[in-house]
Amino acid sequence: MSNMELMWMITSKISMVITLLCTGICLGVLVRPYLRRGKSAISVSAVYFVVMTVLYLIPPHIDNFMAYGIGMLAAFLVMYFEDRRNVEQKIFLSITFFSLRWLSMAMVGNMFFLLVDKGIMEQVTTDNMKLQYGMYVVSNALQIIVGFVFMLYVVSLLNKTFIYKRANMKKKELLMLLMPSLSAMIGYGILQFYQSLYEKDTGNSLWSIYGVYGVLCLISYAVFIISILVMTIMFQNLKARQEEDYRQELLQRQITDMKNHIAEVEKLNNDMRAFRHDFGNQIQTTLHLIEHGEMGQAYQFASELKKSYQSIIPEIKTGNPITDVILLEKKKEAEAKNIRFDSDFHFPDNSGINAFDLSIILNNALDNSLEAANGDSPYIKVSSYKQNHMFMIVIENSFEGKITIDLDSQLPISTKQGDLHGFGLHNIRLVARKYLGDMDFEQEEKKAVITVMLQME
Repeated sequence: MSNMELMWMITSKISMVITLLCTGICLGVLVRPYLRRGKSAISVSAVYFVVMTVLYLIPPHIDNFMAYGIGMLAAFLVMYFEDRRNVEQKIFLSITFFSLRWLSMAMVGNMFFLLVDKGIMEQVTTDNMKLQYGMYVVSNALQIIVGFVFMLYVVSLLNKTFIYKRANMKKKELLMLLMPSLSAMIGYGILQFYQSLYEKDTGNSLWSIYGVYGVLCLISYAVFIISILVMTIMFQNLKARQEEDYRQELLQRQITDMKNHIAEVEKLNNDMRAFRHDFGNQIQTTLHLIEHGEMGQAYQFASELKKSYQSIIPEIKTGNPITDVILLEKKKEAEAKNIRFDSDFHFPDNSGINAFDLSIILNNALDNSLEAANGDSPYIKVSSYKQNHMFMIVIENSFEGKITIDLDSQLPISTKQGDLHGFGLHNIRLVARKYLGDMDFEQEEKKAVITVMLQME
């Protein structure tokens, strides 16, 4: 092997390694927003680059498709062990990048073949090996740079269109999102098959004989990439509509709950008016029994009168009939589940805080506590206090276990099944921010605490 041939071979291998490095960087850029820690994306990039470089440099060489499949499998395993949540999303990222990598590189390769190799290189005829080598180096460098920039652009577009990065992906959603990538890989495989078959039969490159085939491939790869991005946009729009529908449904439920609470308050007021109406007659009856010495019947009648009074007076008195009814209902639900329920909540009079907004906070927070409270002696505590110009609400419940916190919202990630779950805490935060406040969640030893801060007028 001559020195020039050796230089060509070394340059070719260096170009490939640099290309693999650029591909690994693009993979890291793609997966970074979906992982808990930024360092995890670096690990994914590094493992992908190392695995692909080893498969390229160390024999035996294996089929390119299988080699890149092994590289993506290694990257997926790193993502999985770094963060085992949302496996479906990690599968989507792995397969989509696998497809985008092939399509991007093939598209750039086609453009360079049509514009540089076929358009410029064929026009340059020289026997100077050094000049040919120099042109080869420049062409390779340009192709690497353009390929890296183009792939980075495509990956950035995908990240930009994929809005709900922290949302758990369902299997049906995964299948829908993967259809363009899988279809693109099948189309890419068919185009490559025809090219290989022609070269095998004729010994000539299909692109060299039929330039239109290269243009057809270029257009096909562009359409495949666009279809992946369009499907992602459609999926995100669908998720946005679903989320809005879920929020509206949840709001409708809260309005219905409020109507029920108001109906309970009206019933309580009617019972109280009826009791007051009959109270004078009942006192007269009791006094009559006492005057006639019928002390036993008088005592029994007075006991019944006391029971009637206690039945219409709420056990929990907050200073507002609506919050009275809410806490009383939640107390009954807790007792039905053998959960101790303690309340030291007081409605903030003359604070400018609406009872409907407080009902959203109490209903959602207590529903979460009723679902989460566990342990040997499960309990729920509700309290409130004023601090300067702020009204503080604290809901605490027993909890033994591990709670996963979302990095963006700093709120617990719901593990409950159903489309409406997970919106409760977000709605609490929306109400809190309406009053220039916020919501905080803490997990301490064997308990979980939600603190809501509202600014008073």
